[in-house]
Amino acid sequence: MTVLPELGLVRSGDLDKVLAAVDYEHAPYAGGTELVPAMGLGLRRPAAIVDLKRVEALKGIEVDADAGTVTVGAAVTHRRLSDHPGVRERLPTLAAAASRVGNARVRSTGTVGGNLCFAEPRSDLGCVLVALGAMAEVRSARGARTLSIDELIVGAFETSLAEDELLIAVTVPFEPAGTSYWKLQSYERPTLGVALVATDSQWEVTVGAATERPTRAVIAAGDAAGLAAFVDSLELSDDMTGPSDYKRSVLRARLQRALGVEL
Repeated sequence: MTVLPELGLVRSGDLDKVLAAVDYEHAPYAGGTELVPAMGLGLRRPAAIVDLKRVEALKGIEVDADAGTVTVGAAVTHRRLSDHPGVRERLPTLAAAASRVGNARVRSTGTVGGNLCFAEPRSDLGCVLVALGAMAEVRSARGARTLSIDELIVGAFETSLAEDELLIAVTVPFEPAGTSYWKLQSYERPTLGVALVATDSQWEVTVGAATERPTRAVIAAGDAAGLAAFVDSLELSDDMTGPSDYKRSVLRARLQRALGVEL
């Protein structure tokens, strides 16, 4: 049994106080479903954790019909995301993906922000949010900035966040018709994830879980050669969940079925 080292604790319901505390040695914590295993493996050794569970400013879900967006606080759990009526209506694919994340414990305690900020490659939400063009609001005691999820996640377990920055919220445009997400999963995390936004004019394909980060391509509708070239160009993982050739074959078969083309 792994025994975690003694930790300090910073706890406040005030967002500004939390932002003043966060740095490399003071790790933000909400659900802990990513942080605690990382600490158990010795991958993170913060001197203290900064408890976000009392910060109400991080827990909201706002549907803006005029802007055509849903804004989700970073401390919103997967279960709350999947169960929220506005998310289910405007972002049904994201709601469905959140309802199948991990297991019941992870869905009840794990948060949207934690999922994204650990940049675990085998993630459902990252793939779907990149496909939907979601934007992240990031803040520190120095100021705020906005960036796409594609810019936030830069590699396996790597984000573009500075050590003192905190993900505050994610804003997602209403889901267009023709959006879907499918995954291959044999363990608790997905082996391969495929998000599609298919219209009469183009196919937007985002591949995750088998790649280091969600990888998106926009291809003209009906361009089977372009789609095949994208599939062939992907660097897919070769690990205990299966060899890269197997994952590529599964991806090709899924796209053929979903889009009605031969690859």
